[in-house]
Amino acid sequence: MTNNDKTIRQQPLLLSRRFMPLFVSQIFGAFNDQFLKLALITMVTWKELSMAGIPPEQLVPIAGGIFTGFFFLFSGMAGQVADKFDKALVLIRVKQAEIIIMILAAIGLVFHQHWLLLICVGLMGAQSAFFSPTRNAVLPEWLSKNELVTGNALINGFVAVSVLLGQGLGSYLIITKGGPLFVAGLLLLFAVLGLYAISKAPPAPSTSPEIKIDYLIFPTILKTLGFAAKRPKVFRPMLGTAWYYWLVAAVLILMPTYIKSVLHYERSVFITIMVIFTIGALVGALATMVFNKLVKNALLISAIGALGIIASTLDLFWLGEHSERIAFVGAGLGDLPDFLKVVSAKRFMFDLGLAAFSASLFVIPLNALAQERADKKHRARLLAAGALLLNASTTLSQLSVYAMSKMGLAPHFAYLPIAFVTIFVLVYVTYRARILRKEML
Repeated sequence: MTNNDKTIRQQPLLLSRRFMPLFVSQIFGAFNDQFLKLALITMVTWKELSMAGIPPEQLVPIAGGIFTGFFFLFSGMAGQVADKFDKALVLIRVKQAEIIIMILAAIGLVFHQHWLLLICVGLMGAQSAFFSPTRNAVLPEWLSKNELVTGNALINGFVAVSVLLGQGLGSYLIITKGGPLFVAGLLLLFAVLGLYAISKAPPAPSTSPEIKIDYLIFPTILKTLGFAAKRPKVFRPMLGTAWYYWLVAAVLILMPTYIKSVLHYERSVFITIMVIFTIGALVGALATMVFNKLVKNALLISAIGALGIIASTLDLFWLGEHSERIAFVGAGLGDLPDFLKVVSAKRFMFDLGLAAFSASLFVIPLNALAQERADKKHRARLLAAGALLLNASTTLSQLSVYAMSKMGLAPHFAYLPIAFVTIFVLVYVTYRARILRKEML
């Protein structure tokens, strides 16, 4: 390493050209994803829009499914593209595509062409599919091995905040006077800022220029998953990451219905809960950076996170079994002051914060391990399998919650299988942590 390289590495990571452009671009992109999606969902829900005769209650899950569906369909191809071309150039092209998508979204908002917004949600899903594996594959090229956990922690923690802000502002601004025009302007502004940020990133030359891109979507998906499954050192951490998304999806799906229909509180309580969940995720991400310096064993940090997930979800289930200790007993729906007066409510909020905190401890080291272990020549294709797994996990989580509701089970029962499966995950991760420790000696 030259003296110049050493000087570059000594620069604070968050301020370095190797990381800050990607970090800023990711934050703006995550914001726009949620900002557009929640603006559309809010218009459908509160203005009772319908498209092609489809009622609002069906349009909302359709909008979410369109985003994740397009993400899933293009992830396999995206991994090939990222390995074939300069990854920095791929990221620039993806952000350029985002500007075009946001122009279409602005037209849809200003001229009330809501079908165009649905198309834009799908295009954002496809755009995210190309961004995700490219970002994951380029991090080990721009960061050193010792910086990977820190880099992933900063991205994961602040993306959670960006997502919450996007959801909150998207659902609030769209129904204010002049809201569609204001939302359109912000979408375009953040897309342009994201492109400007990523244009400042260093190059990341192609690792496999000889690759031929497969344009057959479904065979490419199967090929990508099979390719990764043959490399268990990379595939195992990605399976753990997929389990994290199962937990997060379950919390996000359960919470609105649980707060309103079971505990009988209004929307302000739900918003407060989601803020606590986001803060927990951010604090957990920052704590991961500290633990990584102290423990020096990524899997041991994940094991600590799994233990926290078990404790928090079991207690959430217990509180659900005794929901009368939290529920509002007056007429109508209780507000936030009513909720905060309840003693068990503080325990409920602590459990959700602990779940988010522990989930960050669990997933961030696994992300870093997968990135570190993936062969540079095929890294993007391998990590694209992780994107496919997380989408499948999110979908299965949603379906399992739906199935439990159809069986007449109360929402809190979903926490029980999460706790029990995580017990097995904890045992396995602890076992692998011991092996990793021996390899490090």
